[in-house]
Amino acid sequence: MSVSNASAASTQPNGHTTRREATRRRLLAAATAEFAETGLHGVTTARIARRAGVATGTFYLHFSDKHALFEEIVFAALAELRKRQDRAATNRPAGSDELRARLEELIAFSEEKRDLIRVVFSRGSESAPIAQQIHDRVASGVEAWLTHLARQGELPIHPGAAAQARAATLIRVIAWWAEDPTRASREEIVDTLLHLQPGRLVSSVTH
Repeated sequence: MSVSNASAASTQPNGHTTRREATRRRLLAAATAEFAETGLHGVTTARIARRAGVATGTFYLHFSDKHALFEEIVFAALAELRKRQDRAATNRPAGSDELRARLEELIAFSEEKRDLIRVVFSRGSESAPIAQQIHDRVASGVEAWLTHLARQGELPIHPGAAAQARAATLIRVIAWWAEDPTRASREEIVDTLLHLQPGRLVSSVTH
């Protein structure tokens, strides 16, 4: 076998790797469905494994526990959201508002993922640590941008305090709306969040 052929072969997945990845995907899909139906508290690793069609022991070859699996689902969803928002901002019509484009994508995403949002932000839930991580990520991104503006003398409010308020408001509005999207139209939610934006200074809510 030539060096080039050997190198190509080494980069291709073998049967074991392919089966392992397929099993992991089944576990993620099964867990997503279980969490949506029952919530984090009511789900067990045995139920997830059974729904995925694998042994409970197989579950632990992929994840340490249900919380680790849930965290992977949540942060994969956030990564998907960031990509969608960036794409929406890039492809928006010339002269249109970038922040509105990002918020519209956030609201569309939230409606699609409303079961996941409901589980993450349900009060008194086991998912509280993950909800706090999300809040901290949003607040950190907002604070970084506001701090930049403050250094330029363009911000009359405290960046840290404003970031905390913005993150809490954004998350609470999204969680409230995801519980029942009939409470308000997408456009009404976007308009409300734009109105509550501190001076409309932040270009993205998820950076």
